[in-house]
Order: sequence, then C-alpha cells, then structure tokens
Amino acid sequence: MADLPETWCVPVVRADFRDDDVWRQIKDDIVSPTEEGFVAGVEFVEDRALAGLSGTAIAAGYPRAYPHQYRHPVLFVVDAVTVSLSERPLLVVNLNEGYETGPFRALPRQVQAIENNLSIANMDFHEFARSAGPDGVFRGF
Repeated sequence: MADLPETWCVPVVRADFRDDDVWRQIKDDIVSPTEEGFVAGVEFVEDRALAGLSGTAIAAGYPRAYPHQYRHPVLFVVDAVTVSLSERPLLVVNLNEGYETGPFRALPRQVQAIENNLSIANMDFHEFARSAGPDGVFRGF
C-alpha cells in the first residue's frame, strides 16, 4: 500500500483517474463553505498507487495508527465507487488506533462536518459511521 500522504490538513486522496471533471466537482463541493460557514481543512492528493483498488483494499492498507503514526484521524478517498455513483460518496477511512469502526461513505458536502468534528475531537468516527443510511452513506444528521 502507498504511504499516507504527509499533509498538514486531512487528506482527500484521489484513487480513480477516469474523469477529471468529476474530480474537480468533488473538490469544489468539499472546499465550498457550508450554509453555517464551516470549511473543510483538507488537502487534495492524487495517488496513482491506489488506482484500481477497491475501497476495502484501500481501507485495509492503512493501519489504525493515529495519533502515533498519522497526523489525522481520518482519510477521505475518491475511488471508483465515488466516481461511478451520482451522489459521489467518498470513502471515509478510520485511522484511529483502538477504534474498530470500519469505513463508511459520505457525500462531498458532508466532508466539512466530519473533518471539523473529528479534528477537534468534538465527535468520534463511530458517531458518523452509525448515522450513515442503510446504504452505508452519511448524508448528514
């Protein structure tokens, strides 16, 4: 597996390279402030080493080692599923050591809430994961 990008902000990793327009739209949705004025503290990373891997393989490739090995408690991934579905749900990977909650998906406009709350430890990963719909996608509270 590729190394987690060394970023100051939470990484949003591009792992599917089929559609540059979709990538730009997802980035625009993530960097746009919410209605409440919140912005996501993210950094966009293109990682061709992840191209073609399933979401499960990508998530399994990053051990849960925050805060000892990683700077961030979460990783967002734009993979083949993200690109193929109309809502563009990103894979949200848990990096917290000791937390067994697996990945879920979230709409691009929810990245702000997830990143903001996890980065300041206002909420835990499992709170977002269990609030995902029956299809495994978090659309907000």
